[in-house]
Amino acid sequence: MDETGFLELADELSMGSRQADWRTAISRAYYAAFHKARALLQQSGFRVPNGERAHAYLWLRLSNSDHADVDNVGRRLHRLRRTRNRADYDFSQPLDEAASIASVGIALEIVQLLHQLANEPVICARIVDAIKNYERDVLHEATWHP
Repeated sequence: MDETGFLELADELSMGSRQADWRTAISRAYYAAFHKARALLQQSGFRVPNGERAHAYLWLRLSNSDHADVDNVGRRLHRLRRTRNRADYDFSQPLDEAASIASVGIALEIVQLLHQLANEPVICARIVDAIKNYERDVLHEATWHP
């Protein structure tokens, strides 16, 4: 399975009529974008950690890619995760159909942009170099391997 299964399910659920539909749509939309980002970085040679640490790992590196569109993807992925956390853990704040549709739209844009990027080896190489520099200069760690 790839991220499209989650994205299709999120789209269907976003048109539902219950809080459970909308909340699940938001969650699946986030994970569609998350898995696409993780796959791209792994294919580019980065060792993405497992579990909870993977979330911050992805958005921080994407947000520091020295490519405006990818930087924006990182920030949007982070915001989408915050919305997903509300959907999954904070039942005191209602979420509606509009929030779920918006989350699906954001996830779709992220997935599409990262898919396009994967097919642009020159741009992808520049982004990988920028992330490697960010790791070296700011984080003082290296998770990229040849």
